[in-house]
Amino acid sequence: MTTRFGAIPAPADRFVAGIGFASAATADEIIALVQSCLVDLELHASQLAAIGTHMRKRTSPLLLPVALHFAVPLHLLDDDDLTGDVPGVADAVAAMAGPLRLRKRKSGYATCAIARCAPGFSMASFGQPLSANAPMVASTLLTSSAAP
Repeated sequence: MTTRFGAIPAPADRFVAGIGFASAATADEIIALVQSCLVDLELHASQLAAIGTHMRKRTSPLLLPVALHFAVPLHLLDDDDLTGDVPGVADAVAAMAGPLRLRKRKSGYATCAIARCAPGFSMASFGQPLSANAPMVASTLLTSSAAP
């Protein structure tokens, strides 16, 4: 788990969305699913502290547009971060922030779960922040392999 000193904890009225998605998903689908989950909980997007997903998604070009849409950091968690009894990526990621308020909801190719940030939750110990160039690398690879 990543830890940084002097981190400011997230307020208790903040939430984290855990997401999972297949390669066929689109950023619009993930955004719509997260928005739908927030509406189900009667929450506003401004209450999101972060969005998290599994480290294996780090090169997906979908992550940056989703994080930018909600104007929150996106954090990546690996298997060591997700040890526990919570099955599924979306639920396991969200549960790392605190108690689940909404268990996994599905769309065609994406999943989302939402947790309330527990007292003492610190963004600095919530996985690793998405590197800004990870989606760019994935995008460059996709476009450079295209035929002329």
